[in-house]
Amino acid sequence: MKQSRHQARTAALQGLYQLDIQRAPADTDAAECLKAILNEAGASAEAAEYARQVTAGAWAKRDQYDRMITEVTDHWEVSRMAVVDRNVLRMAIYELVERPDVPARVVIDEAVEIAREFGDAETPQFVNGVLDAIWKKHPACRVARGETG
Repeated sequence: MKQSRHQARTAALQGLYQLDIQRAPADTDAAECLKAILNEAGASAEAAEYARQVTAGAWAKRDQYDRMITEVTDHWEVSRMAVVDRNVLRMAIYELVERPDVPARVVIDEAVEIAREFGDAETPQFVNGVLDAIWKKHPACRVARGETG
């Protein structure tokens, strides 16, 4: 399961990267974007489905997630961040907010690992710091985990 989720997240990042570079609308069909990526990776049906969910969800809600990022990054412009950085963050925020079945520590650790694979030298530390701040401070994360107050 762990390996298939990692494969799914890697494919989701590649899909988000493509959508971002193409400046695709929020309602773009993520499944279509991911076809070649998933085929090339030889992804299992389970990994492919998870990748589609994460890609479509993160892309559709990217404006909301970008605001969450801006709130904890001393008002950095998300549009000026490296494409990999912002899409690793969007993907992880989607999981933190929309997938309470996945432990936050797993989401953050995976995002840092993927950042290490695809980002610059500073990307893993940056991703870890931003996600940790969002996890601790943002009401959407507390609501997703069933916490109140």
